[in-house]
Amino acid sequence: MPRPTSLAPTAVCCLLVFASVGLGGCATLIHGSSQEVTVESAPSEAQVEVDGRPVGETPTTAILERDREYAISIYQEGYEPYHTTLRPGRSLWATVNVLNFFIPGLLIDASTGALHALDPGTVAPELQPVDSSAVDLPTPDEREGETP
Repeated sequence: MPRPTSLAPTAVCCLLVFASVGLGGCATLIHGSSQEVTVESAPSEAQVEVDGRPVGETPTTAILERDREYAISIYQEGYEPYHTTLRPGRSLWATVNVLNFFIPGLLIDASTGALHALDPGTVAPELQPVDSSAVDLPTPDEREGETP
């Protein structure tokens, strides 16, 4: 009578490990469905809005979902407002799933939003002072008619 081998429990163990890894995509496991975006400015202490909602003063960090677009605005008195858009791009970890033909992981990453990475990941503009030459100052002829 053939003697049972101990390979059966090892094979089952390997199968369970492989199946558990297959339950999560690389990007979902590595960085999740949200991303920390750092917002800085020069000068600092400028007001930051994400999609029209205030999130604090620079420097600050906003935690945003990876799979959508965001409008970032930075305001400070005496400076031109700064506007930019963060757009979701492809995550490096999701690319790993594609290269390995790991379709379950790719599907999981797509469903959680982890398939994406917001670009740019850091917003750090140098704010420009308001152009004082754009203000219409009275000409010397207009000032002559004024009384001191």
